[in-house]
Amino acid sequence: MITYGEVDKLRSCRAPGQAVLSLYLYVPADEAGRADLPLRASDLITTATERTPGILRREDEELALRAVAAHSGGWPGHTLGILASGELGMLEVIPLPGRFAERAVLAPRPHVRPLLAALQRYPDHQILIIDHRHAWLLAVAGDRTDVVARVPANGEASAGFGGWYLESSHGLQRVTELAPHLYQDAAAILDRQSRHGSQPLVIGGRPDSITHLLALLPRPVLAEYAGGFAADPHTLTLASARKLAAPVMAHWAERREQQLVQAITAARPGVATAVGLDECLVAVNDGTAEALLIADEVIVPGFECERCDVLSLSRDGCCDWGAASWPVPDLLEEMAWRTLHSGGQVVSARVLPCVAAARLR
Repeated sequence: MITYGEVDKLRSCRAPGQAVLSLYLYVPADEAGRADLPLRASDLITTATERTPGILRREDEELALRAVAAHSGGWPGHTLGILASGELGMLEVIPLPGRFAERAVLAPRPHVRPLLAALQRYPDHQILIIDHRHAWLLAVAGDRTDVVARVPANGEASAGFGGWYLESSHGLQRVTELAPHLYQDAAAILDRQSRHGSQPLVIGGRPDSITHLLALLPRPVLAEYAGGFAADPHTLTLASARKLAAPVMAHWAERREQQLVQAITAARPGVATAVGLDECLVAVNDGTAEALLIADEVIVPGFECERCDVLSLSRDGCCDWGAASWPVPDLLEEMAWRTLHSGGQVVSARVLPCVAAARLR
């Protein structure tokens, strides 16, 4: 999974003209569905060339199509992002978890909105696995899952993560006596982690263990609690823990997205908002967009003035009356990037009653 830093690096690449082809293509899980991928890719590229005629080089199209053929079989159920530019010597193949809007875009820079949406919906997070004797804290970042803390730190465990040390029956009373200290220690570790930067938290284990721990968590940690899953800790591995946490995190991300959409689009006294593309363009150009919502599947062509940097729907929509305006294939992409670089938040919304909306500073 790509990081924000890697997206920033991609976005910094610029080709002469609009010579970067960005292709996003969903790979079906079934083999029959994958047979149509080359045709779907060609159709998407054709649509892009119709929007921006005379730009695409034949060798870049062939480069992208070869990448589809070479990589799609290894990523069923994922969306492949393929960024190709012969002028830049670029061919990036980036698998995104899940399904994202399919598209092809020709632009001077790589089109990164789907990458930002993937980072939003599959954020780095923590998983705490707990039973009456042990707790393990896992950090999930991109494709990595690492054990970062354990309670007790010097306790015994069976080999690997896929098992817990089990007390014999005569030791059960001792386990019961130790349990409160274990939960307190686990809560203290989570509190310490939250002070270094908050991340969503998933807790897995037996329901009574989860309930006991939740009662001890400080408020800042509870604010990041995404949900839990029931499992026998004795049987978990790093991979299975991550798999069980995935639907919890997906629900958390979607819920956060819906809450932000509701908060911004519902008129509330004392909350400054911009609803609609025209109002949001003004906010982004002025640098006053604190949180920007953009419709997931919409692409809006427009213009950017190279003198005053104003984004607009028409060539003459700036103080220079279009004297230095250049077409951009997707205004929403440019608006998202400017908002991020001004310290704002960008959310790609799956359900939005307009093309764009923003909460203002």
